[in-house]
Formats: sequence, structure tokens, C-alpha cells
Amino acid sequence: MRTMPLICFITVTLTLGAQKSPAHASNNYFLPGDAFFHSHLDRELALKLKQNPETPFNYRFVGQLAFCGYAGYSSLVLDQQNQNLANNIHKVYFDIRNNLPIELKMKRDIPASKLETTQWNVADFEETNGMSLFFYNADYDWQRRHIALKYNEDWQGDLKKFGFGGGRYCEFVKSPDAIIASWSLGKYIPPLNLKLPEVEIEKFQTVKTPLTPQAPLKALILLGSNYNDYFNMKNGWDVIEVTNEGISRYEIHRKEWKNYEELYGKE
Repeated sequence: MRTMPLICFITVTLTLGAQKSPAHASNNYFLPGDAFFHSHLDRELALKLKQNPETPFNYRFVGQLAFCGYAGYSSLVLDQQNQNLANNIHKVYFDIRNNLPIELKMKRDIPASKLETTQWNVADFEETNGMSLFFYNADYDWQRRHIALKYNEDWQGDLKKFGFGGGRYCEFVKSPDAIIASWSLGKYIPPLNLKLPEVEIEKFQTVKTPLTPQAPLKALILLGSNYNDYFNMKNGWDVIEVTNEGISRYEIHRKEWKNYEELYGKE
């Protein structure tokens, strides 16, 4: 059954101390004060990165869409200083697939009467177990400051630039402790260091012209998508840290991040 997006006139809630009326709900992509840019890594993107390291990464929105317009920037391209990062992201994807097979589903239904005669192509399938990918500044201390917290102190000001008088925070980790941490530490965590494209912003629309880094970045690739479990340090969840210099894998072990090789030895 297809799930319809959230209708704007359902509720009035409070988020991060700011009132959000139904008429002012927003679908937030990357906002300039956010600590990360979230994307989605799959085979198609990995193959494109091998051919062209400057392939755009599209922002992956998390949550229920509302019929109320959009805000933010929807695309990021890694520049020359981050070419090794792009190459390492490509490598990580296929390394992961050695132990975590790709899962596919048909994009279209085929009647039973035509199963025997229909020719199947790779393009007929879509990947269902891609990975969450978070871009951060190279010096972001994710083991201390967590993953998937925006730390955006001026998110309401960012929304005004896209025509919203108010809106929602669109948090990834939906727990009171995470929201409080994101709010209280926002002024201490620098936003992701990206150059904004010099284009006119249209009201209630995302900017599709790509962002570009102004400094080296790192990528965190999650093998799970339950961000609350990562925030609460649930045992067994993995993160792969990808930088321009190399690749490291970590796992939550007894409420602490441990290097994978220290736990299990080299493969």
C-alpha cells in the first residue's frame, strides 16, 4: 500500500522550543547551519563515482514528507581536495558487499502469464539495502558528539531564507535526549564547511545546484538505519569512517566505540 505524505493541517507541535503550526511545516534538506549532509550509498552511485569522482550526492530526507514546501540544498559534489574520499567511498561499498549481499526488488509487476517469456535486465531492479552516508567536517569528533545530530542553532533563520515563517527541525534521532543535545551544543559544533551556490533561492523549493566543500571532509557509512540505536549506543551496530587518507571500521561494544580490528583481528 502506498503511504501518502503527511497533510499539513493535522497537528500543532513544539520542536526545539519553537512553535510549529501546520501551515508552517517544512521538508528540510541540508540547511547551512547543519553539521552534516546526509546521502544514500548504493551500487548505482558507487559505479558512477568510479567513472567520475565529482558525481553529485543527493540529499536523503528522513521522515514523513508534508505537503508544505521544501527548504535547503539537495546536492553535494566533492571537489579536487576530496577526490580520494570519493574513491574510498566507492571502494567501501564493494568491500561491504563481500559480507552483506545486495538485496533487490522488481521495479514493476510482471503478470504470471508472462514470467516465462519476459527478459529481465539489471535496470528492472532497484536496491533495497543501500547505506546511510553522512558527510562531516574532517575534524568532527563523532565518537564523542554522536551521529545524525544536526547541531543547527540557527535553523529557523535558515528556513526564513526559503520563505518559511516557521517550520520543523526534521531531526534524524527522535528522542528528547538527542533533541536537547542538538539544541544545547549547537553553538559549539561548527556547521559543515560547504560553499553555497550563488543562485537565487525560490520560496518553498530546494536549491538543486550542488554544494561544494571548502575543506577536507569525512564520510560515515552506517550499516543500519535506526539512528536512535546509534545514539543510545546499542551493542553491535557498525560505522565505517571514510577519509581522504583511508578507511576504518568501528563497532559499538559495551557502550563504547571500538576499532573493528581490535575486536576481531584483521580479516
